[in-house]
Amino acid sequence: MSAGKDIGNVGKGRHFWVLILFLGHASCSVFLILVNKTISMSFPFAWTVVALQNTGTILCSTFLHLYGKVILRQLKPHQVLPLLIDAILLVVVLLSSFKALEEVSVPLYVVIRNTVPFLTAVCERVALKKPMDMMLILALLITFLGTVLYSVTDFTIRYNGAIYAISNAVLVAGMCTYERYLMTSANLGMSAIDINFHRVVLSMPMIFALGYFEGFPGTLLDLAARRYEAALVASSAVAAFGIGTLLLALQGEVSATTIQVANVAYKCATTVVSRLTHPSELTVAGVIGYCICTSGVLTYTLTRGRAAKKDK
Repeated sequence: MSAGKDIGNVGKGRHFWVLILFLGHASCSVFLILVNKTISMSFPFAWTVVALQNTGTILCSTFLHLYGKVILRQLKPHQVLPLLIDAILLVVVLLSSFKALEEVSVPLYVVIRNTVPFLTAVCERVALKKPMDMMLILALLITFLGTVLYSVTDFTIRYNGAIYAISNAVLVAGMCTYERYLMTSANLGMSAIDINFHRVVLSMPMIFALGYFEGFPGTLLDLAARRYEAALVASSAVAAFGIGTLLLALQGEVSATTIQVANVAYKCATTVVSRLTHPSELTVAGVIGYCICTSGVLTYTLTRGRAAKKDK
């Protein structure tokens, strides 16, 4: 009996830990989308912002390492190439994200990102040979239909913005699947904070090179003269550290598709908050489309437990 209770306590402890990771990741995600939208509207120097956010990640990780909270290990030769690929994916995802936020409304950006679970499931099926049960496909198709309905009723949409937003969704799905592989199958022997730290460090030369073409480091002087934007960038740097580290930690606990479907749920909160921070026109059909997306999330949530029991 004692052994059974211990196993039960371990299971409950793990579930509580996963819940904490999801809540932290959700908070960072909502904040980062809204603050990046605000920054892009008044300080259109994406790579300067990314360079500062990544610098914040490096400093936060180093601080935790120096105080013994985490251990950052030196990269080994066999770890460099996998993390360099991840760093390149990170830079391209950031580029498409900033360009999309410059061109489209927050609700439309969020709705298009809601297709990521479907895309991630396809990537996991192809790359990691994960099965796709019928209820998963049904939930993701409902979400996809809601996305299409919302998109066709957003009359503010620009062609370039749509291309950037769709590209971002595809790239996020690919990166999430690849990082799931790094955390579970690549035998790198690295923690989530290790991977996040080194991929950010490896991405910095590319980011500085791209920033040079938009005026970096001269853009830092412009930012220094804007206290409000500077404060937003500083806070977003902390959020960027949190979202990267928490995402990688989650990928070691649950599937990439589960993470992306959870993203859909708390991105609903992003849309609600954005009605106050970044108002945009919403049609009745758009609201219906958003509700359909949410019903897709609920379909997935209510069927996951049953599917897991059947697998056992």
